[in-house]
Amino acid sequence: MLGFLKHPVVVTADINLNVVALTAMGLLSRLWQLSYPRAVVFDEVYYGQYISFYMKRIFFLDGSGPPFGHMLLALGGYLGGFDGNFLWNRIGAEYSSNVPVWSLRLLPALTGALSVPMAYQILSELGFSHCAAMGAALLMLIENALITQSRLMLLESVLIFFNLLAVLSYLKFSNSQKQRPFSPSWWFWLTLTGVACSCAVGVKYVGVFTYLLVLAVAGVHAWHLIGDRSLSNVGAKVERGVWLSGVGQRAVMGAAGGKGFSKGRLL
Repeated sequence: MLGFLKHPVVVTADINLNVVALTAMGLLSRLWQLSYPRAVVFDEVYYGQYISFYMKRIFFLDGSGPPFGHMLLALGGYLGGFDGNFLWNRIGAEYSSNVPVWSLRLLPALTGALSVPMAYQILSELGFSHCAAMGAALLMLIENALITQSRLMLLESVLIFFNLLAVLSYLKFSNSQKQRPFSPSWWFWLTLTGVACSCAVGVKYVGVFTYLLVLAVAGVHAWHLIGDRSLSNVGAKVERGVWLSGVGQRAVMGAAGGKGFSKGRLL
């Protein structure tokens, strides 16, 4: 009964060093001196006001977008101990000492950093070579616009992260369908696809296009699965029904007379 204690517990893992290196470089480029500049930059003046409302327990809905993204940014302020007492009145205003700038910008920086290895994995799941996947990830890594928006208290990098996560999860689900359908990993990636699509829509309304993209690809895959006889007998049933219909017509024509029967057989 306790025979397993006689042998050591061994854990093996496959580590892709490309993904590790890309993740490390992404974190370094996004987190290095994250608190600089210690001033309100661009749309931080608007998102900061939303965060202050949440910190003061003022919950609201506005036309700028769904509340989920604002609440994610407010989570950084909550974890950093922000009390919401700062006047977000103009771009360029210096942050006071009670504003945890690093904590407020942390979530966009992390999502921007993780988008780099995610691009590599998406191309790998699509069947491209490791060189092509590495090239795409490096382009994500050094793109100035992506670096800049990831280092500020903005929602664009969060939206891109959930978009890429939805696509990657569905690709892994699709590959699991070919290898081990209805396995635990199959269910995990399917569930994560739905969660990522929901989060993308919850961050910004344009995230619905990612949902439509995944839905369209899933529809194409489902169409091919229906016609695959190794997985479905629908095609065989349809063909058998047509054959039985032809047999019935010939029988009726045969009952009407030999000539009709002969014509029925020729048809």
